[in-house]
Amino acid sequence: MTTAILPKVSFIILTYNDAAGLERCLKSIIRQDYPKRKIEVIVVDDGSEDETVQIAKSYRARVLMNGMHDMYRSWALGLHAVRGDFTYLLEQDIELRDKSFLRQMTRPLLNDRSIAGSFTRKYPRKDQSWTTQFISYHPAQADPLYEFFSPPVERTIIEKKENYFICDYASGKIPPFGRMMYRMKFLRTIPIWHNNKFYDFETLLAMIGSGYTRYAYVPAAGIYHHHAKNLSHLLAKRVRNLKNHYIQTNSPYKYTWFDTGSLSGLLKIFIWVLYANLIFPATIRGIIRACKYRNAVLLMEPIVTITTTDVILYHVLADPLSRKFFLEKLGKTLRGYFRLREKV
Repeated sequence: MTTAILPKVSFIILTYNDAAGLERCLKSIIRQDYPKRKIEVIVVDDGSEDETVQIAKSYRARVLMNGMHDMYRSWALGLHAVRGDFTYLLEQDIELRDKSFLRQMTRPLLNDRSIAGSFTRKYPRKDQSWTTQFISYHPAQADPLYEFFSPPVERTIIEKKENYFICDYASGKIPPFGRMMYRMKFLRTIPIWHNNKFYDFETLLAMIGSGYTRYAYVPAAGIYHHHAKNLSHLLAKRVRNLKNHYIQTNSPYKYTWFDTGSLSGLLKIFIWVLYANLIFPATIRGIIRACKYRNAVLLMEPIVTITTTDVILYHVLADPLSRKFFLEKLGKTLRGYFRLREKV
């Protein structure tokens, strides 16, 4: 494809006090075998006190300031400033895996104008923390708990193309890939476009609700996401997501991990808690995976499994608001079940 007709791609990068991470991210963008004039970089900074902003400017990125310590507001600021045909949302701790990333990710969008976005997988790398390496063997960087409760991407694939797959999200069962390269023409038409905050999966749900249900999975493109420094860091992020997204009565977040609205969903939660705390089954799985991928960090499977599960469970049961939220959900589900039984 000639340079003249290649689309312009905008990267939005969220930053806060990580100049070194941002520089690695920007270098991975500069390495792309894609016309530089067709790449726009927007850095949305949240009030960094180190050299993050200076690094961004040295790479000629457009810098927008948030300063309210709200990443979802930062997403909105970046998206509303985009000038490209397609946009991809990054964070300062992410690197593009290959110099052909942009060509691979834009190809499905150029080949099929009905495709609303493309996404890729995360990969492990030896210089990452053991925790990040561990979760990166899952394409969406899911820990075992998250993996068990999330639909696999394979269930959404309807067609195999050269170097990518077409996925249909019309069923509403969405795999846990929230980082998309969106077609801006479509994104600007969704009902939440003028909101002052953007949530990753809520944006995707709004796209699907507007009829944009076709997406391309491009596993070979790949990113490295240096997500967690250690296990404590991973657990802190999981608890933050739980409180911010899933146990707020008036939360705008509709994408959920757990189905507490049916008895089968509650049974699935019980089965997982039992599995995680038995330890032995997760140990066997860890040994199998460590042999398969030849990486000893995967032997940490039982530790990651039980800690993520029990920490989440503790915060649901120990926090009064969380406990009230869960009990209300449980009561509503049981009342609905018994009403249905009475009608039968």
